[in-house]
Amino acid sequence: MYFKVSILLLATSKCFGQENQDTSVFRNSLTDKIGNFSIELLYHTAVHENRQNLIMSPFTVWTTLAVISEGATGATRMQINHAIRIFYKNRERDRSFYKSIAQWLVVKTNTINLAKANIMAINSANNPNQDYQEIAKTNYDVDVWPMDFSSNSVAAENFNGYIKNVTRGLITNAVDSTSFVDTPMVLASVLYFKAQWTAPFNASSTTVMPFYDENNQKIGEVNMMYNRYTYGFANMKHLKARVLELKYGIEDRLSMIIMVPHFGVSLEDMFRNFLTVQLDSFFEELRVSKEEYSEEEVDCFLPRFKIDSNIDLSEILKERMGIVDMFDPRKALLGHIARSSVYVSKIVHKAVIEVTEEGTSAAAVSVAEFTNRMGVVRFEANKPFAYIIVEKNTNAIVFGGVYIQPSLH
Repeated sequence: MYFKVSILLLATSKCFGQENQDTSVFRNSLTDKIGNFSIELLYHTAVHENRQNLIMSPFTVWTTLAVISEGATGATRMQINHAIRIFYKNRERDRSFYKSIAQWLVVKTNTINLAKANIMAINSANNPNQDYQEIAKTNYDVDVWPMDFSSNSVAAENFNGYIKNVTRGLITNAVDSTSFVDTPMVLASVLYFKAQWTAPFNASSTTVMPFYDENNQKIGEVNMMYNRYTYGFANMKHLKARVLELKYGIEDRLSMIIMVPHFGVSLEDMFRNFLTVQLDSFFEELRVSKEEYSEEEVDCFLPRFKIDSNIDLSEILKERMGIVDMFDPRKALLGHIARSSVYVSKIVHKAVIEVTEEGTSAAAVSVAEFTNRMGVVRFEANKPFAYIIVEKNTNAIVFGGVYIQPSLH
């Protein structure tokens, strides 16, 4: 008899208008691997969602897959590890590297709140492997929560209460009672983010403006926010995009990075270019440009928006990233998770982001090429663009997505 494993990924981000340390020890071989996985996942998800607005947390997806890999063997483990860019022989080193990265994803200051939680609800009736629980808790900070799954409605209510608390009420009904039927465990990875801009937008400057498609044809209108500030800016010719960094808080820990493709370049083409770039090189080019033009101001036009995504990642992981066997009850080799035969039924990712004038709320040096920045640069996100929210000490992409379909939020 086979039992399914339910996987749930949750992320909330809300943006509204720790002391820095030496970051070199927090950049390890795993940071770039997670970063490049994040860009690939964003690309495939954006294509799969067929030009819909999107918000997701690639870091929670990577974490969940890494935890599943710890319970896998054979081809199942090889497929997962290939996708998340790790090797079984390096597991002890990567576990240590992950813990170094994860500690930076907890921030609580007057202007930034970044919190994470990983929870594994265990059905004691299915004899889950105690060693696996210990590995998950020790190396990935997973809270192991024994539950009685026989009353599946009560189990769902308790589980949802935990998620609602972590996401400050932004995600309330993460699962339903069916998630606790015929399963040894339900695994969730949660990320919550709320922050104020370093330079808030003035709400009185927000005005209705047109929004265009990639061919410069008007497709709708948005409430366009405006601010003039010394933002970090670069025209990345290999990416074929103009890039702007908007910082959060006063600690210089997190930033939102907006990428607007050049005229005639689609978001899909820009993402394909991004896949050929090492993430550290991308951030270094932005840093060099920012230092070169540190005193120059940028006129920033950014839509006010809210995106709520509910994505089944199963097909994306199978068809685009080669993770096939763990979804197949006949092929899944997840023997370290439970003594009974288990497989992953699906991986669901729920995320919410809201960007306003005050801020955001959401549950390798390369040679840089710059444009002539004489005078004030005008940066307009008035056509489809991509965005990522980055923890700058580790370059971890905690959130990312695309804005394609305009609305008057």
